[in-house]
Amino acid sequence: MLPNPIQLVHTSDFHINVENEHIILHGNMDESAGVMLRGSVVFNCHETTKVRSISLKFIGKAGVDWTEGVGSHQRHYKDDKTIIKHEWSFLPPNRKTYHLPQGHYKWDFELPLPGDLPESVHNELGQVYYRLKATVERPTFLMNYNDKKILRVSRVLLPSSLELSQSLVISNEWVDKISYDISVPTKVYSMGSIIPITFALVPLAQDLKVRSVSCVLKEYTTLSADNHSKMEGKVIQHLRDENFEEWNKTVLLPVPHYQSHLIQTDSYCEMIKIKHKLKFTVSLANADGHISELRAAIPIIISEISLEEDVNALPSYEDAWKSAPYDPQQVEALIARGDLPPSVAISAPNAAASGVNRTLQGSDTEEENDTNLTVPWDGIDISRVPSYTTAIRSNRLYSFSGSLPGYDAVPGRIANSINS
Repeated sequence: MLPNPIQLVHTSDFHINVENEHIILHGNMDESAGVMLRGSVVFNCHETTKVRSISLKFIGKAGVDWTEGVGSHQRHYKDDKTIIKHEWSFLPPNRKTYHLPQGHYKWDFELPLPGDLPESVHNELGQVYYRLKATVERPTFLMNYNDKKILRVSRVLLPSSLELSQSLVISNEWVDKISYDISVPTKVYSMGSIIPITFALVPLAQDLKVRSVSCVLKEYTTLSADNHSKMEGKVIQHLRDENFEEWNKTVLLPVPHYQSHLIQTDSYCEMIKIKHKLKFTVSLANADGHISELRAAIPIIISEISLEEDVNALPSYEDAWKSAPYDPQQVEALIARGDLPPSVAISAPNAAASGVNRTLQGSDTEEENDTNLTVPWDGIDISRVPSYTTAIRSNRLYSFSGSLPGYDAVPGRIANSINS
């Protein structure tokens, strides 16, 4: 046995950073303005490295695959579709090989994502996924470097959406037996939340009793391929109350968390559609001993997060004053304390990275220092817009165009142009 066995060691560190792996679209497909995907590709070379090209691909795909029937009547349905696709070439392919000296290399990227992207879905029979893949192509006989990152796309309704303030009530009467109201306070619930369901029952028959009340959260998935559709339903959560002694009562039905992988959010895609319903069964014991059942159902919307959990949501006008100016030390302290995710600091290079970038861009920096230009707004707080009166009384240059007339001169110019 050799005293010092040879080990295969990677001489480079290559990975993708993104500001947020969880992409949140605000509003439905018709009203969402989309979101910007931002990140960087980092390549740390521990020695001079030969490279043929460096590229990054972003792709979103939807696909379904299922089988129906048995024996000779069995039929297989399969389809897939590319939803979105984009590619960046940081070092384009060249006839000559690039020789990257030892150091830290970073390429920033951004891509505007449309607001009508379908949400991420992971189902046994179909899925919608979004993925980033970065590749360093090496010369022949050298191993390429790759890194992949799966992004999750979710959707949250706008605060002005009617569904958020719309309560749902089923009100009806079973003739000569019972009058009932079944209600929930809103139509939208997030994963991990609690659904309060209120039953208001009024008996119309004598000696009528409630044996039990059942509440079921059910998920319906519709798959489409080759002009054929298939719907599947499964029970997500079930609650049964056999101590329904009062005619008016509120029961609490928990929605599973995202980490449980038991439930998907509502989603609309050409190939995969996901919807949810609350189903109720009230079992009644009649005076003569026979059992009657009252059944009802209402559609609800399941989102991955609530408005309160959406850290990217803009504050209301009344709460805008609570926003604090950006302070790097404060952000660093919040990250260390766990109040902010580390991803917010991805775009800030460390000292070593800044030094390498300054070295790589040294010639440009010297030229900029030699010019020593003074910007017109130097010393002016451009975050505050002065009133017209304040601007006139001060001698500071708030307008960068000397050709623009003052307000007092405009009527005179108009009159002169009319007379001429």
